[in-house]
Amino acid sequence: VKIIYVFCIAGMLSKSTEFSQIVKTTILAAVHVLILVISTDLGSALIYFMTYLIMLYVATRQPLYAVAGVGAGCGAAVIGYHIFSHIKVRVAAWQDPFATYSNGGYQIAQSLFAIGSGGWFGTGLFKGQPDTIPVAETDLIFSAITEEIGMIFSLCLILICVSCYVMFLNIAMELRNQFYKLVALGLGTCYIFQVFLQIGGVTKFIPLTGVTLPFVSYGGSSLLSTMIMFGIIQGLYIVREDEEAEREEKRRKKLQHEKNAKRRERELKDGSGRKTK
Repeated sequence: VKIIYVFCIAGMLSKSTEFSQIVKTTILAAVHVLILVISTDLGSALIYFMTYLIMLYVATRQPLYAVAGVGAGCGAAVIGYHIFSHIKVRVAAWQDPFATYSNGGYQIAQSLFAIGSGGWFGTGLFKGQPDTIPVAETDLIFSAITEEIGMIFSLCLILICVSCYVMFLNIAMELRNQFYKLVALGLGTCYIFQVFLQIGGVTKFIPLTGVTLPFVSYGGSSLLSTMIMFGIIQGLYIVREDEEAEREEKRRKKLQHEKNAKRRERELKDGSGRKTK
């Protein structure tokens, strides 16, 4: 659904950026986000929302839409905090996990203990205690990795994720087709924002949302969808290479045409053109 969602938003925004079209696209995106909010999958809802917001800004180049989207998102977050009790528990655990250790803060507290005990170089493979971290194989896999392999390895993992996103942006910005550009940007945003939510949650930078770390966390559907996303972006990279080759060919033909025109002009001036005729 995430991949189809990005394709659908990209298709609608590349077709037109008039206000009526933006309203239709916003309604479609809002339906997806609301379904996820009602099902209390707030991590995925944030990913869908931020993906749409960034795609909308790139397609329209209107800062007003981005500001309005951020404002609407903040308002929705406040409303969700007062409606859903589990959001209050997660925010309280984020503010002080040790004070709420027995009431929602146990998971993030154990995550911080694991990261702290690992240090820079880690305790060594199979020498940590990932079993003490709830749901360590999916939601808090980053804590288990940091405990056993160390913070240096974890920082390298973060840099790999960031470098992948930078490459996605490079591919997106150099594509001439607006639809392809938005698809690459949307899929790349889905990827990096999911990484941000996962690592930010387990390190207490933001409240824990419970999303997987792409290509690292356990889960077949997460792995498969991420592989498909990377495959699509790889295909768009090939499209970009073809576009560059086409531009280079046109440039070469244009230079050759100008060179031939200058040569004919010189021949006409010195009379060699008439002799040849």
